[in-house]
Amino acid sequence: MEKELKGDGLSWILLRMNIFPIIILTLVITAFSAISFANSMNEEVKNGLVNLCNTVTTAYDTIYEGAYRTVEQDGAVYMLKGEHQLNGDFAFIDSIKEKTNVDVTFFYKDTRVITTIRDEDGNRVIGTRANPAVAKEVLEGDREAFYSSTEIEGERYFSYYAPLHAEDGTCIGMIFLGKPATEVDKLVRRSINPTVLFGLITMLFVCFFSIRFSKQLVNSIQRIETFLESSSNGNLHTKLDSKVLSRKDELGDMGRHVVKMQKALRELVEQDMLTGLNNRRSGEKLLKQVHESYEKEGVPYCLAIGDIDHFKYVNDTYGHECGDVVLAGSSLLLKEHMQGKGFAIRWGGEEFLLVYRDMNMDKALPHLQELMESLRNMHIPYGDTYIGITMTFGIVEGSMERIELIIRDADTKLYEGKNGGRDRIVS
Repeated sequence: MEKELKGDGLSWILLRMNIFPIIILTLVITAFSAISFANSMNEEVKNGLVNLCNTVTTAYDTIYEGAYRTVEQDGAVYMLKGEHQLNGDFAFIDSIKEKTNVDVTFFYKDTRVITTIRDEDGNRVIGTRANPAVAKEVLEGDREAFYSSTEIEGERYFSYYAPLHAEDGTCIGMIFLGKPATEVDKLVRRSINPTVLFGLITMLFVCFFSIRFSKQLVNSIQRIETFLESSSNGNLHTKLDSKVLSRKDELGDMGRHVVKMQKALRELVEQDMLTGLNNRRSGEKLLKQVHESYEKEGVPYCLAIGDIDHFKYVNDTYGHECGDVVLAGSSLLLKEHMQGKGFAIRWGGEEFLLVYRDMNMDKALPHLQELMESLRNMHIPYGDTYIGITMTFGIVEGSMERIELIIRDADTKLYEGKNGGRDRIVS
């Protein structure tokens, strides 16, 4: 119960660390997406107005030849395109408005001459003036301009202005094309709403998976804790859950490190430091397990005790350091030989105990003879010389006798071999 409470506490810490940033990130992404879409829409509206303006001016150039000019008559100013008077000619721009919902206005200087824009009473706003800032930029600057927010008769427009030139190239007016902002805003909202909804759904999914991830993280930590607790209590053969070891993150690395630490502890406690074989204490435990399998299930085994021949001569002639090298070299060969067959134990000094699992004498003896031949052919380098060794073995089959008696029987056969000339197997 204590572990569950600890895990829940860690889970909530992880959730607080993950969910709040996720919510903030979702809001930021949603806002960024909305702004980006709005900017894209502005650009699209601008391009649409520019293209439509080019279409309108090209149509006027095609229909009415000549440049834009003005004529004063009876105190009034009339704007002409070639010989055609634009004042009062609304048919073409009204058709544009009807088909595209884009308002069109021709200005003489900063004054509206013809327009599709109407006031609240439905009257065209002819004779009204353009925004001074717009007039200054377009007329005086003689350049095109786009505005995402221009207020005309109380309504906000996305607007595009382009200068109109007389025959001598002077700017005498401008043309305006505008799309009501309310229409664009509706389109933006319709497009952004799914993005917002998608962001919320994504946030919920991320939160859900974050909760699952947090629980998995805590579970992995608890598995490592259980593993360490068991190992610290002396169970150095306990297994860490494979789900932890299969992780590719830091927890997986931590799990693999604690397994290595357990292995190092096990080697320190169970292995002989010089030879790398099972030491006598751990070897006796393994031998007991094999013997119990024989007693309960009838699984056969053979036990062989071997001793390096003339080892005292090696120590006396070359020194104890050379003796350690010989022990390590011969142990390596024993260990390699026993892989898949059983295990080897350093029984004491230069004496070794081999246990062949699931084998009777007929199967084990050929393996032992093969080992004897490998030992005869082995030459262990030491300084400028090579040390050759042989071993003598006594081998017996497992039986219902006590382990001590079986070992004594093998040991007796070993000394029969020693007394009989060494470098032999007595079975």
